[in-house]
Amino acid sequence: MMLPKLTLHSVSKAFLGVQALDNVSFEVQRGQLHALLGENGAGKSTLIKILAGAQPADSGEMLLDGQPYRPHTPPDATRRGVSTIYQEANLLPDRDVLSNVLLGAEPVIGPKPLGVLDRPAMRRQVRAILDELHAPHIPLDVRAERLKVSEKQLLEIARALVRRSDLLIMDEPTAALNREETDALFAVIRSLKAQGVTIIYVSHRLEEVFQLADSVTILRDGRHIRTAPLSAVTPDSLIADMIGRSLDTVFPPRNPTIGAPVFEARNLSSRDAFEDVSFTLHAGEVLGLTGVGGSGQVELGKALFGAHPLDSGTLLVRGQAVRPSPAAMMAQGVIFLPEDRKTEGIIQTLSVRRNLALAMLPRLSRTFGVLSRHAEDDLARQQVQRLQIKTPTLDQVVAKLSGGNQQKVALGKGLATGGDILILMGATQGIDVGVKFEIYELVTQLTRKGAAVIFVSAEMPEILGLSHRILVMHRGRLAATLDGPTATAEQVLRYALGQA
Repeated sequence: MMLPKLTLHSVSKAFLGVQALDNVSFEVQRGQLHALLGENGAGKSTLIKILAGAQPADSGEMLLDGQPYRPHTPPDATRRGVSTIYQEANLLPDRDVLSNVLLGAEPVIGPKPLGVLDRPAMRRQVRAILDELHAPHIPLDVRAERLKVSEKQLLEIARALVRRSDLLIMDEPTAALNREETDALFAVIRSLKAQGVTIIYVSHRLEEVFQLADSVTILRDGRHIRTAPLSAVTPDSLIADMIGRSLDTVFPPRNPTIGAPVFEARNLSSRDAFEDVSFTLHAGEVLGLTGVGGSGQVELGKALFGAHPLDSGTLLVRGQAVRPSPAAMMAQGVIFLPEDRKTEGIIQTLSVRRNLALAMLPRLSRTFGVLSRHAEDDLARQQVQRLQIKTPTLDQVVAKLSGGNQQKVALGKGLATGGDILILMGATQGIDVGVKFEIYELVTQLTRKGAAVIFVSAEMPEILGLSHRILVMHRGRLAATLDGPTATAEQVLRYALGQA
């Protein structure tokens, strides 16, 4: 019987009395893609760092190819053929592609350490690897900082192959990729599997798991819940394992009461982004906005808040024409949740309290602009309770919260203004399943109270599950407006690809 590629026996790790991993045991079979799933805080990141040699386990045993494995540093892991590809590329931004791929493994002419770099050999080696990864388009002499996110990920994979790694750990590799880039990465992953490479794959996107995985492991609250072949699980069973409760329905029932028009776009155009887009949003409605990457839906969502320039067209809020700018839209009760929460939605170095109050500071200030700490505390406590934000104190720095709770802070900041027209860009991107469901429930609750929501997303299940109507973009144009409850994934995709 073939030995497992990786075996974990009772691996545990604690931080300041908090048990991050508690006697975790499972096996990863060689040549498989093994999905590692769980909510934020389940222990996935801690386990990845232990496997990568970035931190030691407190107790337990690991075996790699049947031999003891306890890396003390990342180079230790690399020498054993284990490479980790993190969500944010670990490259030298000012060095070229050649230098990044071959860092520490450069061929030289002459004896080390006095030899000189063999640049022709470097070019042949890196070009061969990039060809193998279906990436011949990546120039060898360009600096890494000038590459797209998807190209940076391919460099990380190329670096692993140079070092003959046969166990790759991939942490949320598609979080920042569009659909075309994701498809290209999936082709590379399937090619690596065909060559016998074992992959541990961390993702919040279950549709990816069912496209790629051979087996899955679920962690919850630092404990091992289940390891099973993919054929033995369903999306609902995985979700139930991750959050610790059964699911009758994934999405709450849509608000049945649709009111008057509150937001209207007439013939909106923006050069090289979208053209002649018109629609109407009603009180109580969720209007889904989707399309494949580069179809203009992201730019359109931003333009509706005045965060992307319009060349022509008219926006009306409650029947009144508004010249869009963030300040003007906020004054009209429009709330905007940006796609990149870390750089646009929150200020990571500030506390939960201050982030939640940012949009309300003028209203929370007394005479002469002195901020009322009491009023700020009250507002922050209300939003923490309303959104069930998990934070030890209001003084906690937001950067130390989980991704899902950071997203709740970004959303709470907007909701604190009392606005009732929401433009949500990628509201559930990169957050765990449990928090996703909380956001779905919140969106539904808001619409039942009369709020109107534009929900911009590339995730088909939530577009279909939440929307009353669906706007589908294709190459900058509105390809279709579909009825949400009756639309199918195939129908949406045909319009998004221009095949309808």
